[in-house]
Amino acid sequence: MTTDDDSFIATGPSVEGFSTFVINPPQFDYGFAGNGVFAGAFGLAGGEVGPQTNNVFLGVAGVIGESSDFPGAAGLSIHNIGVYGQTEEQGSVPSLVAGVYGTGNFRPGVIGWSSQNLGVQGASFLGTGVRGTSFRSPGIQGQSGVGTGVQGTSLRASGVTGISGTQGPPVPGLPLTAGVLGSSADRPGVIGTSNTHAGVHAFSNNVGIVGETSNDASFAGIFLGNVAVTRNLTVSGTKSAAVPFPDGTQRVLYCMESPELWFEDFGAAKLQAGRAVVKLDPDFAKVVTLNEYHVFLTPEDDCHGLCVSNKTATGFEVRELQSGTSNVAFSYRIVARRKDIKAQQRFAKIDTRPKFPAATARPPRERAPTRAELRAFIARPEKEAEEHRPKGARKAKRLRAPPRIEVLDARAARRKAQELKRKGARTGKGRR
Repeated sequence: MTTDDDSFIATGPSVEGFSTFVINPPQFDYGFAGNGVFAGAFGLAGGEVGPQTNNVFLGVAGVIGESSDFPGAAGLSIHNIGVYGQTEEQGSVPSLVAGVYGTGNFRPGVIGWSSQNLGVQGASFLGTGVRGTSFRSPGIQGQSGVGTGVQGTSLRASGVTGISGTQGPPVPGLPLTAGVLGSSADRPGVIGTSNTHAGVHAFSNNVGIVGETSNDASFAGIFLGNVAVTRNLTVSGTKSAAVPFPDGTQRVLYCMESPELWFEDFGAAKLQAGRAVVKLDPDFAKVVTLNEYHVFLTPEDDCHGLCVSNKTATGFEVRELQSGTSNVAFSYRIVARRKDIKAQQRFAKIDTRPKFPAATARPPRERAPTRAELRAFIARPEKEAEEHRPKGARKAKRLRAPPRIEVLDARAARRKAQELKRKGARTGKGRR
């Protein structure tokens, strides 16, 4: 079928204005092929056009679908991808089936954007709502998000928020805002596991980890295993050991405290004719200062008393008082200062309260972002995308806005059709 007319108008009331479904099996590679300056095909549902387009999409596309109250475009498939979107030329990609599949080489496969609400929302009744996977290591320090499975960034709220069940209690004196916020009323807020590395690694120029509880009968932190501290350990309360009792319970034994740093060693020896030489343990001698140490003696039988003399870096001598010559046994306790710590201040002042920025009594009221804030926020991912764009890759084209597509109601469409018929009758041109 050929014609000299400029356009075709179907006035109904047929179900389809143009259809190739009547030909079965199909005889065409493409049921419809269109080539236009602004769109190859334009579809409207419901009689009302959609919203005005923005600076990213200016209404120029292979296919445009619009609607005021219904989906602008829909793709359906039973055994394959519902909607496929691709940017850039690329080779083989993972063979995945999904409702929407987006793919790109150096640009994101899918972007979701909203100025006032959710940019992307994923929901599943039995599976995972949103899943992110990456097969590349971050590699270069400072390239935020490169190679990560999921990256969350926010200028005002938490970068990533995870809630299991219902949200847990707030932190006293702190807003619920963090790089990663995990919360739950009856499950762990955050779980970190690893086979060969740290399950949770925390670093800060202020406080690495803060554990807090409002229940005095509970614990701010529990370690089910060995604990190593490479620097000072400060406790504002008591330090104690949980010791098992014969009745199956555990009882608390408290530590002794001192205003200075001391190490202790204990031992036993026996006088021979009122005299004994005690050698210091070589390993004990390696970790203490030996120019000054204290020895406390306890005789274990009747004698005139004991004294210490001739203290050296390798040992000391014990004698019986009043020139006694007994062979009494005795025990001793040695106390010496730590060798590895030089600066010691007796009764040093310390503030154990964590120093955080002052929390506001009430979070500021949310307001709509200004145009300048939106432009700055939009410019950030655009700049990151430009920085990661490989050399030689073409920049995305800035499109010019096409004229608004004229949408005719049924009456206007019939008038248009009649005008075209009259025009064809006057000129003698029509269908052949």
